[in-house]
Amino acid sequence: MRLAILEHGHSRRNRLGLRAMRALTGTEPADAIKTFLYRPAFFGRPWTYLLHAVMEGESDWSPGERELFGAFISRLNTCDFCAAAHVGTTALMLDPAITPARLDHWREAGFEPRVAATLELLEKATLSPGTLVRSDIEKVLAAGVSEAAIVDALYVCFVFNTINRLANAFGFEWETDTDAVKSAAIRQRIGYRLPDFLLH
Repeated sequence: MRLAILEHGHSRRNRLGLRAMRALTGTEPADAIKTFLYRPAFFGRPWTYLLHAVMEGESDWSPGERELFGAFISRLNTCDFCAAAHVGTTALMLDPAITPARLDHWREAGFEPRVAATLELLEKATLSPGTLVRSDIEKVLAAGVSEAAIVDALYVCFVFNTINRLANAFGFEWETDTDAVKSAAIRQRIGYRLPDFLLH
């Protein structure tokens, strides 16, 4: 259900910020950004700080690999909004051959063992988390993934399972496919941080 308040309920400062984004990018700001900027002290500021740490902070996984995990989880959750943007970012940052079809058939897609083992864990953590057992973690460790890297991948799992549900519940959408492509390119350049003055 699209909420009109996410279109028209922002503070004057953030309405001006959204207008500036339109002028600078030549496209409508993503629905996710509009959500972050609505009552930012309640959700947007802590959430974007978390996103920055999880997706761009120090990790055994590159930012491109974390984008891959996010795109994969978004496909599992049938979140077209997030999947469109993050498949695009993964293709730009990691591998131009990444497509929705390759993620949907990841077992036959030729991913390296440590990535494939992590995708299997993330699939189970997303679709049937109550069935996770110690051997699931041991299998990922055996593929050469460190404990710290498993934790980092599960943080990616958490943030995308959260934002996918918000996107699906609030009816996030791209006006055109081009807007999703532009969003991917912008994310590649500037990452997940929004200007601090918009988050207060």
